[in-house]
Amino acid sequence: MSSPYRLATAVTGACILLGSAGAVQASPFHGSYIGGQLGWVGYDIDYRDPTSDGRISGLSASGFTGGVMTGWGTVLDNGLYLGLELDAQNEDADLTVTIDEEELGVDSKYSYGITGRLGTTVNDNVLFYGLAGYQRSRLDYRLTDTEEDISIRFKDSINGARLGVGVEYQMDNRLFMRAEYSYTLFESERYHIEGETLHFDPDASRFMVGLGYRF
Repeated sequence: MSSPYRLATAVTGACILLGSAGAVQASPFHGSYIGGQLGWVGYDIDYRDPTSDGRISGLSASGFTGGVMTGWGTVLDNGLYLGLELDAQNEDADLTVTIDEEELGVDSKYSYGITGRLGTTVNDNVLFYGLAGYQRSRLDYRLTDTEEDISIRFKDSINGARLGVGVEYQMDNRLFMRAEYSYTLFESERYHIEGETLHFDPDASRFMVGLGYRF
C-alpha cells in the first residue's frame, strides 16, 4: 500500500477514534454538507533527462480550478471539530518550456481526493481547521524535439499527500462560505520513452473559495 493511501487511512481512523472519545454538542458545523468551489492551482515541476543531461527546476504551471466537495463533520463538547471530505475539480494549468533542442509541455486536467479535517470553533459562526489526506491528479505531457521534428504525447495520474489550512463561516440559513489553502507533495515519476528515462518531481499549491450547504 502506497504512502498516500496509508495517510488517508490513518487520518480516517484518527477521526473515528477522536469522535468516540467525547460527546457531540449541538453546533451549526455538525452534519453532512455539499458545495462548490473555485480557485487557483499552481504546479511546480522539476524535470530531468539523464540521457541528454537536460535539467530544469521550478517549472510552474498555473491556472484556474473549480469543482465540488461533499463531507461530514461534527463538534465535540470541547469545541474540537472532526470531519472527513471528498473533493473533485477540473483544472486548467499549463506550461511550455524549451530545454536545449526539446520543448516540454505539461497540462493539468483534473484532480480529486479525500481529506480528514481537524479544527476548532471560535464561535457559533467561525471555524478554523487543518486538513491532511490524499490527492490524485491527471497530467498530460508533450515532448517535442524541434531539431528532428518528433513529438511525443503521454498522460499519467499522479498521487500525493495533501496538507492545508482553512476557515469557514456558517450563516443562519445553513449556507456556509469557505477559504482554503493546501499543498500536495506528489510522488516522483519516471517515464521510459524510446530508450530515454525522463524524471518528473511535481508538487502543487491550491487556493480555493467555496460556498456550501450543510444539512
